[in-house]
Amino acid sequence: MTPDKLLNHMIEDIEISQALSLSPIKREDAASIFALIEKNRGHLREWLPWLDFSTSLEDSEAFIERSLQQATETSGQVMTIRYRNSTCGIIGFNSIDALHRICEIGYWVDADHQRLGIMTTSTKALIDFAFTSLGMNKVCIPVAEQNTRSRAIPERLGFKIEGVARDAEWLYDHYVDHVLYATLRSEWGSNDG
Repeated sequence: MTPDKLLNHMIEDIEISQALSLSPIKREDAASIFALIEKNRGHLREWLPWLDFSTSLEDSEAFIERSLQQATETSGQVMTIRYRNSTCGIIGFNSIDALHRICEIGYWVDADHQRLGIMTTSTKALIDFAFTSLGMNKVCIPVAEQNTRSRAIPERLGFKIEGVARDAEWLYDHYVDHVLYATLRSEWGSNDG
């Protein structure tokens, strides 16, 4: 798939159900995303190292600008998770390698929206989109080794562990290892995901 065709596929909403959808991030999302970050700062800080660098509306606006640039370059795509018409989290392709047809997914959700199946369902929809619309061959999800809630998502979706990346991420005052999960297009239709 050429970068132009990839970009055409990257700008669409993904309607999952009447209550749940994924939408490409937009400049006008800055206030709602920043409010969600503020509300969830303690909850998110445990595993997301960027929280201390996102302390103002301007920081959220800058994040969105970087995300839009990444989408323009077809090297990634950030989506808002919308549940019952309000933003409750972020999911997206942290990286897309169009040449090798490999992408990496990252996500976070509001504490009040955990344990409702929103993140697993959203991740499954994004994986379906990666394989069917973007022509990807492999989807990866790296997760901090001790982050059992985030690890449960690729495990629930039938991903395989490909290894552990030691000291993969600096988390405020220490390194954390990442478990590297992946699934292939050829495996996706044959698992429970």
